[in-house]
Amino acid sequence: MYPDEEQVTRKALGPGSSSAGSVEEEPLEDKFVGFGEVASAFVREVSAVGAVSYRGEPSSVRVNLDVTKKVFSKWSVEIIMLTYSMKSVGFGDLKRLLNPISPRVLSKKLKDLEELGFLEREVLESRPPKVRYALSERGEVLARLGEPVILYLRKSLR
Repeated sequence: MYPDEEQVTRKALGPGSSSAGSVEEEPLEDKFVGFGEVASAFVREVSAVGAVSYRGEPSSVRVNLDVTKKVFSKWSVEIIMLTYSMKSVGFGDLKRLLNPISPRVLSKKLKDLEELGFLEREVLESRPPKVRYALSERGEVLARLGEPVILYLRKSLR
């Protein structure tokens, strides 16, 4: 069985640590390594229970690449990250923040992410009508899963 959240946090942060921090913190790299080990164990367990191959087999590699291309295509990551950071964002705000994206491409990307179940669209009653986008529950999970990766990359690429 997969450990509870507190056990995962302790494992990822290291012995004697808590999510609030500790007086004697282990090196940050060690925390990421620990988190990677916990994440890898989680992947193996989910793969075994769900009978989903996670790597190594040629068919699995192809499926993983297809999923990655679909979800992380150009502009999708930016839209997910901005929506996650801002909680709810209008079309005009996204267009301005993602400059030089065209309105046509932005509309398509938003529709794709909505169809994949990562975004929710709300039409506000106003003149002219306004639209707000927010991450769905599925999108929130995706963004939270991506946070450790982004933190690791920010630390590694300094």
